[in-house]
Amino acid sequence: MSKNKKILGLVIARAGSKGVVNKNTRSFKGKPLIQWTLEAAKKSKLLSHVLVSTDSKKIINLSKKLKIDAPFVRPKKLSTEKAKINSVIFHAIDWLKKNRSEKFEYLILLQATSPYRTHNHIDSAIKYFFKFSISPSETLVSVSEAPIKTGWIMKQKGRHLKSVFKKNSSFRQLLPNFYIPNGAIYICNLKTFKGSFFTKKVISFVMKKEVSLDVDYLKDYK
Repeated sequence: MSKNKKILGLVIARAGSKGVVNKNTRSFKGKPLIQWTLEAAKKSKLLSHVLVSTDSKKIINLSKKLKIDAPFVRPKKLSTEKAKINSVIFHAIDWLKKNRSEKFEYLILLQATSPYRTHNHIDSAIKYFFKFSISPSETLVSVSEAPIKTGWIMKQKGRHLKSVFKKNSSFRQLLPNFYIPNGAIYICNLKTFKGSFFTKKVISFVMKKEVSLDVDYLKDYK
């Protein structure tokens, strides 16, 4: 079913970075960090097209070298630390509508900070989405299992501690499973997308911890 859908793979990456200088073009295991994502997207068998949104000429040149579409320089106002991802997405979609004839039904967002996310993860997530999605408003977000003691997270109220969750157990095996977004894969229907992938009905695509690295700080490289 997914093979008949027009799916846009959107890779977003900006030149600047607060946590790590030039993070997206910094070498990670022998090649620029973003190249891992670009190659994964290119190898996908289910993406109809891959588009890169960036303000970096280095990333644009690298994309073109890999024969991946990077036709514009993202505006400065959408390339700052405070720029919202949904604004970047809408800009890319608007650009396509004005400059290309090809139409897309779905979007899969691929951030450059997930080097261990492969084309197999991308295609598996797409298949999973179409297998379980029953409503146009549903989205998909990739997650990984949270640390075992997540159920024991506490918050401070005055001088005292209070459990964030109403129920917990002294027995580890009785604690519920918790999951956290790993930043690797986001999918939505473009007709119903309002700016957030975290809708009332989010399909979770669980990925193993060892492939869920999200590079934000120097410690992540190490």
